[in-house]
Amino acid sequence: MKIRDFNAVTPPLDTPRMLDFLYALKKLKWKEGTAHEHQIRDLLDEYGIVYEYQPNGSQQFPDFNIPSRWGTIELEAKSSKQGHPTYNSGRPHKDGLYVFTSKRHDSTTVYWGRDVLKDDKRVLYDEYLAKQKALLQEYQQKPEWKDDRGFDFYNREMYTQSGGKDYTDYFTHKDRNTCEENVYNHFR
Repeated sequence: MKIRDFNAVTPPLDTPRMLDFLYALKKLKWKEGTAHEHQIRDLLDEYGIVYEYQPNGSQQFPDFNIPSRWGTIELEAKSSKQGHPTYNSGRPHKDGLYVFTSKRHDSTTVYWGRDVLKDDKRVLYDEYLAKQKALLQEYQQKPEWKDDRGFDFYNREMYTQSGGKDYTDYFTHKDRNTCEENVYNHFR
């Protein structure tokens, strides 16, 4: 569903307006799910920023595509009652710009996917997933895998965070300010 046309006549998205928008995002109070997305949409409209809402569907990344002089910004809204978001089967996208709001903190933070999931861990995940897929394919070739009821199996990725709040709480994490500054600095 397009909310604003990419070809609409609007001023180019410049650094001051983008930074003002990002600082306004950080002032958002907690709202859950779609209500959080609507807050972001309202701010995009308020700042006259052109965007496409849910370009790949309601359950797919990203929630917003924003054309800009920095390239297309893929913005994803996350909300949780806890201090960390749930990613389920879609790990944080490396170049995704995340706007996360927490009920526990009644606050919002911004970060790049690459800052919360580093490349070396992504490589390990990819290696593991390739091995897991190959193992499943090996078993699916066994004659006894096929049965007269049509049962089959598939692997599903699930990304979680653990280790206590020092590791998982995006609002009290030692790198919160660095993550936010990385976002601001990208647009300066």
